[in-house]
Amino acid sequence: MKTPILSEQHFQQEMDRIRPQLKQWCSSGSFERVKGEPIYYELYQKPENQAWVAISHGFTENILKYSEVIWYFLQEGYNVAMVDHRGHGRSYRDVAEPWLTNVERFDAYSDDFAYFLTNVVEPVRKGQPLFLMSHSMGGAVAAHLLERYPDLPIQKAVLGCPMICPATNGIPKWGTMLIARAFSAIGKGRTCVFVHHPYTPQSDFGEPWCCASSQPRYDWYRKLQEEDPLLRNCSATYHWLRESLAQNKKVMNPQNCARISVPVLLIQAGRDAMVENQEQDAFLARVPNGRKVIFPQALHEVFRGDDAQVEQYMDTVLRFFAE
Repeated sequence: MKTPILSEQHFQQEMDRIRPQLKQWCSSGSFERVKGEPIYYELYQKPENQAWVAISHGFTENILKYSEVIWYFLQEGYNVAMVDHRGHGRSYRDVAEPWLTNVERFDAYSDDFAYFLTNVVEPVRKGQPLFLMSHSMGGAVAAHLLERYPDLPIQKAVLGCPMICPATNGIPKWGTMLIARAFSAIGKGRTCVFVHHPYTPQSDFGEPWCCASSQPRYDWYRKLQEEDPLLRNCSATYHWLRESLAQNKKVMNPQNCARISVPVLLIQAGRDAMVENQEQDAFLARVPNGRKVIFPQALHEVFRGDDAQVEQYMDTVLRFFAE
């Protein structure tokens, strides 16, 4: 990668410097695949760039969290297209609590994304190459997208620590699913799962459930969450839990996996506590053209590691797209 990494040492100042430039290249809007359910999006375009990257973010994330990643892509010749997935950021929510994340049907994520690529990105892409990048829940969304919409003009896809199956913290998956279905059945599906809690301003950096290993990168985003309640997603409903577990069977179906026709790069974090790496391996073995790169010492959010890790991560992605 030719673009210098934004240093941890002066990360807040670096982000303050680049954000005005990001805004000048950004256009935003919303679409309604389902009437009354607007999905917010942003397009980042530099006139000289000759390719596109569509990014599918993870659980409780949003576009703003990817500002650093978007910056690198723009400097390396790629325009960027992103949505806030339903239940996240500035998109449609069907629960009142800004910290709570719900979805009624996991397929809605990939349906939204396919609509976005077809109706928003395609008119401005002008035949330029289109690549897909994703993280965590967004990686599962991307996998479903590739399986369910194989005719989309995506050339290559990166699945970053994809949530092929979420980790359930020692509780058997069948037991977790039973709990999620039971609460859904008694009308509590849109309430917070018992192991989660409302947003608090206290830092959890360094805790076992924290996904970032760079404190400056963590602190920068935490400050934004303090400023904007719409960025405070931190917990799941029982419906979301049920759907995140149920999607595993669909995405792992060998016939569905065989429909993925594009080259796939799966990035795996060696110290990931959020998703099941073995399930990622089993999925990748069923994909016709897939390979894996492991970051042995990385936590779940590889793109929020130290400078060397972030540089290696971006270089890995960019080299794959350029091959």
